[in-house]
Amino acid sequence: MRLPPRFACDVMLGRTARWLRLLGIDTFYDNGADDADLKKLCLGENRVLLTKDVELHGLMPAGTSRLVNGVHPRQQLEELVAAYGLDRTMLPPRCSLCNGELSPIEKDKVRDLVPPYVFCTQNAFQRCGRCAKIYWSGTHLRPIARKIGEIRKAATRRERPG
Repeated sequence: MRLPPRFACDVMLGRTARWLRLLGIDTFYDNGADDADLKKLCLGENRVLLTKDVELHGLMPAGTSRLVNGVHPRQQLEELVAAYGLDRTMLPPRCSLCNGELSPIEKDKVRDLVPPYVFCTQNAFQRCGRCAKIYWSGTHLRPIARKIGEIRKAATRRERPG
């Protein structure tokens, strides 16, 4: 399996960056990063810059950025999933806040880090290796998984029209 590219999103693509992370895609996002910071980061870390900024896209060497056409985050995500074949990758999600990798953590170690009800009703937990945020399979997981499935399906239709 070929790994997908690593991305960096400009300030206009924050919600899209969060969804890419949920797909397991290594995606840098910092709403305080200016154009020069993003260009330097992408060239230094071999990342593809995702941007809505025509001027910024024009400053990047060929093949190192993509001008995103979609207006809404869902459209943007469908566009990117189709363009980069992300519907064919199954990676573990990353931290939606900081892009860190998630690792399983023993239930006993999260007792004081999650609400009591969550501790009593859940058995599997993950922790971000960067910001230490704790994740578990809450009620929000099913709608997220459904949305990701719909986006992958739509991206497949974009790749193979008809």
